[in-house]
Amino acid sequence: MSLTEEQKQAAQAQGSVSVLAGAGTGKTYMLAERYYFHLNSDGFSPLEVVAMTFTNKAAAELRSRIRQTIAQNAPDRADWLAEVEASQISTFHALATRICREHPEKAGVPADFTTLDEWEGDIWLADQLLSALTHIPQQLYTQIPYSIMKDAIACLLKDPISTAEALTKKMADWLPKLEEAKQKALEKLIQGEVWQEALNCFQNIAGQSGDKIEEARQTALNAMEKIEYRQEIPAYLEQISQIKLAGGSAKKWLSKEELENCKTNLKILKEVVRKAYSAGLITLELSDLDQVNQDLVLVLEEAFTIVQEQLAKSKHIQRILDFNDLEVYALKALSFPEVQSYYQQRWQAFLIDEFQDTNPTQSKFLEALTEKAIVTIVGDDKQSIYGFRRADVRVFRDWRSRLQQSVSLTKSFRTHHNLIENINTIFAPVLDELHQDLEGDRKQAPHPAPHIETFIVNCDRRCCIKRGLEGKLSIKQE
Repeated sequence: MSLTEEQKQAAQAQGSVSVLAGAGTGKTYMLAERYYFHLNSDGFSPLEVVAMTFTNKAAAELRSRIRQTIAQNAPDRADWLAEVEASQISTFHALATRICREHPEKAGVPADFTTLDEWEGDIWLADQLLSALTHIPQQLYTQIPYSIMKDAIACLLKDPISTAEALTKKMADWLPKLEEAKQKALEKLIQGEVWQEALNCFQNIAGQSGDKIEEARQTALNAMEKIEYRQEIPAYLEQISQIKLAGGSAKKWLSKEELENCKTNLKILKEVVRKAYSAGLITLELSDLDQVNQDLVLVLEEAFTIVQEQLAKSKHIQRILDFNDLEVYALKALSFPEVQSYYQQRWQAFLIDEFQDTNPTQSKFLEALTEKAIVTIVGDDKQSIYGFRRADVRVFRDWRSRLQQSVSLTKSFRTHHNLIENINTIFAPVLDELHQDLEGDRKQAPHPAPHIETFIVNCDRRCCIKRGLEGKLSIKQE
């Protein structure tokens, strides 16, 4: 099997690259070739290349593929094959464990710690949390009841780094950002095509006094001008959204076309303004409740700190860490310049699979490790499935925007041409900007059509769209 042109671009890219890989596009094969490229062309040892994914099974498969690729392309390099067995091809947690074991003092963990499996960690936390909650001063429970406090802290402990950062943010920190967001939303509205076309229309045509649509035009124009001068924005937005469109006589306008043009612009503007008004961002104002919430955040911050300290003490005594701890303490070790420098010299290239399932803590972890390294990230926005584990697809998008090179793998080796063409047709409008057109590698279908049928029911139209994926579309009214 040889690389496709897209796979070759990704595998042989000079420097860092992001790869958007649809389902079945041979990303594992490409990653193995990318690994070999780092050895053969960049001159790295396998001990200088890190490959990461999210499960032990996936890591084992990737190591096997890399082993096969080296054996096929460089059968005389027994040293590479030997080093691959000792190289860092693993999960995020395995890499974090290594850093904590190699630098326990900097990480702040016992040198002989034991790692709890995910389910063991959940059981341990459920048991120890009840004890830790007893250390919270009683006066804090008068402001946040025990049941709410317990559930809130249990949730916050799932992402302790993001929680610690968020709880330190006070009203003075986010108010400027709120105001900035409000201004951006307002600018988007008044600079938009609908607003500008309506404004141009209302300024250049007019009906006679007493006409209902003329009165609506004057109301809209006055409100738009006031809004652009930032005067009583909520009131005037509401005024536009409440404009009545009934009435209007062509006799009181220069032409029927002008009347219809004015009514059309009023209708479209009204709908756009109503949506902006309903969204609430442009008109958002602080209330007394915001100060109450700020006070509760301070209470929660104090309670969270107490619980976290108690849990950390218990873990230290028992010499255990859970999966969340591994990332937190590894990141703590990497905050020391000498530790960060050690790994930056040790590892020269990183290959990270399933990047769409990376969480913010893992992103910071990678930033510390890869500042001077060649980075290859592989993922697919629409395949992000680990949100319940704090995975945030925005991390993938952010990293893609940072890397100068980007490659898309679009040839699917799992399906044939006719099937994938119809799948593209169905999912393009459903997924919108997340959709990636794929191309089937196999031109011939494995058996006569239809290969699969889909049924889409539109409840409003009460019709059923039946599509046989041999390329025919029929709409049956019910």
